[in-house]
Formats: sequence, structure tokens, C-alpha cells
Amino acid sequence: MTLATTDAPQSAPTEARVYFPQLDGLRFIAFMMVYLFHGGVSQAVMGRVIGRTAAAAFRENGGYGVQLFLILSGYLIVSLLLREESRWGRIALGAFWIRRILRIWPLYYLIVILGFAVLPGIDGLWGTTGYAQTLRIHLLPFTFFLGNWSMALVSPIPHDWLSVLWSVCVEEQFYLVVPLLIAWIKPGLRIPLVVALMAGSIGYRGYCAHHYGSQLMIVFNSFAQFDTLLAGVLLALVLRPDRARPRLAWTLMVLQWPLYAACAWVIAMPKLGHGEPFHRTWDFVWVWLCAVGIVLVAVEGRGWLGKALAYSRLVWLGKISYGLYMYHEIVLWMRGRLEPFLPWFPNKDELLAIACLTLVIAISAASYRYYESRFLELKRGWTRVPSRPV
Repeated sequence: MTLATTDAPQSAPTEARVYFPQLDGLRFIAFMMVYLFHGGVSQAVMGRVIGRTAAAAFRENGGYGVQLFLILSGYLIVSLLLREESRWGRIALGAFWIRRILRIWPLYYLIVILGFAVLPGIDGLWGTTGYAQTLRIHLLPFTFFLGNWSMALVSPIPHDWLSVLWSVCVEEQFYLVVPLLIAWIKPGLRIPLVVALMAGSIGYRGYCAHHYGSQLMIVFNSFAQFDTLLAGVLLALVLRPDRARPRLAWTLMVLQWPLYAACAWVIAMPKLGHGEPFHRTWDFVWVWLCAVGIVLVAVEGRGWLGKALAYSRLVWLGKISYGLYMYHEIVLWMRGRLEPFLPWFPNKDELLAIACLTLVIAISAASYRYYESRFLELKRGWTRVPSRPV
């Protein structure tokens, strides 16, 4: 068992940095899936750009980009923790949690303040019965990163600018548990334990699918989503940093094409994750299997995917993807308020789609540079394995 400490460690040397630019590119892809799902680009415009079939698939199933976000979190967090254990001989749990606080909390609580206090006032909701009910049901849970449970057990939150926070709540709950798995469990027992926990999560989701008619008890239920997060953890444990894999890249060169076909098949499935209990239970497994495969090809493969995802502009967009995810519903709400007052003009839908995405990127970039980075700088004193490029 490794000991945990809250002492601020000295930073590892620059040459010891661990960074996967491809995964920043994947973060932006995950955001765009969610953005299209939330109507950031109308289905008509998408159909003209990528075809009607693909547009319908992303409009219906793009929300599973959240699952890709969760897998990336599980993989990256555990990869860094394993390297920390290898280099330092132990996991500093206190330092890990401080790093997560500095990354997640500032923007999260900004959106909580905007979503519960500022935007409802602009929208004319102050003093209404619905606003009072939203505060009564959801304010306290979201304050303590439990908002996904108030959405699952009571009712979904009526404002899209706040509903995006549910996945951050799930991740924060995850961050309390997984570091303990690495710090306290012997290396030889970690993979069997993760597999058992994943099986338990799938089984629990099956129970929910058979006993609850509402999809809320599956989508917003941390325990029913943990197999997705743990899939990223399992990939990191299998791809241990101290293990050489000389043949894996060549194997992936062959297997990547069936993987892409499987991804296209899954994302095009009608009512993915809905309908019969079988689909409500197992469709999430097909999603994370495909997502794990994509992460594996991106990190270990030598083909076109990793190179495309490592393109500098895509990497930069992935770096600000937390802000993209958190701010995009506010921008879409702004568009919804202003659009009825805009006169007709040529290519109106296309230009509005471009303008909205540009505004989301601009706000997120400004937030990252002038707000989030102030807290990210503080992470240096608590960093044991640097994970950003110089």
C-alpha cells in the first residue's frame, strides 16, 4: 500500500513531461458531438454539409460524446497516476485532489453562479414559481457536485445552461474514488478489481433498465455510468508505462479500419441507449468499446488518425474544450433569444451556425487565458508528473 500525502511535491523535470496531443484533438471531437446533439448546427445545415444520414445520426446520438470525455478522463488520470507511482514510489492523494480542484472548480462554480443567479434574471425568471422550485431542488446538490442525482431522482433541471454540469458532477465523484484504487490496491489486483466494478456497473444499469421506465435513472446515475469511466482506467492499466509494446502499432494499423466501421455503425444506431432494457443496458458498452478503441489507436497507432488529431489547431481547441463544453449552452440560449428579432438574409442558418460556434470558441479562449489559467498556474506547485507541453 502506498502512502498518501498532502505535501506539495517538487515538480518533475521538464524532460519527464507526459503529454498526448492526440487526446486534446479527441476532446474537441467529443465536444463537437455534444454541440451538434444540442442543436448548435441545425440538422438542415448539417445535412447539406455532411449528408442527411450522418446529420441525423449526430443529431440523435451526438450526446454520447460525453462518454468519450469520461473515457479520456479515466485514461489520462490513471496514466499520470501510474507514472507518478513509478517515479516517486507513491501517490500523493492530497496533491491530486488539489490539482483537480484548481482545474474543475473555478469554471464550474462560475457557471453555477451564472446559471442559478444571473441568467434566470436576464430571462425574466426571478420571482416565478418555477425558478423557486429549481432553487429548492437543484441548488444545494449542484453546489456539492451532486446535481446529477437531483436530476436522476427528482427531475431534470429546466435550464440547458445548467444541465451540462451533470457530467462534471459524475467526474468529480469519480475523482474521489479512482485515485484510492491506484494508491491503496496492490498492482496485481487492480485490473481484476476494475473489471469486477465494470461488471457491477453494467449489472446495476440492467437493473435500472428493467425497473425504471425513466431514462434519467440511467443517464444521470453515477453508478450506471461508472463502467464508461472505468473503461478508460482499464485501458491505462493494461497499457502500463513500464511495458514495451513493439507489435501493437502494427496490429492497430490493421484493426483500425474495422474499428472505424464499428464506430460508424454504433453512432448510426436508431435510438441508441433507448427502448428495450437490453439496449438501455448494453448500448453504452458498445459506445465505450468503440471509444476505447479510438483512444488506443490515437495513442499507440502510427496511422493517419493520430497525426490528424495532433494537428496544432485541433489540439488548441481541445485544450479549451472544458470551456467549450461549459459555455456552449449559454451561447445557444443567446441565439434562441435573438434569432426571432433578426430579419431574413441569405444563408441565414449557415451564418448563424458559424457565428455561434465562433462565439463559443472566443468566449472559451478568453476564459482559458484570463480566468482559468490563473488557477492552472497554481497547479505547478502540486504537480508530480507534468502533462502539458512546454
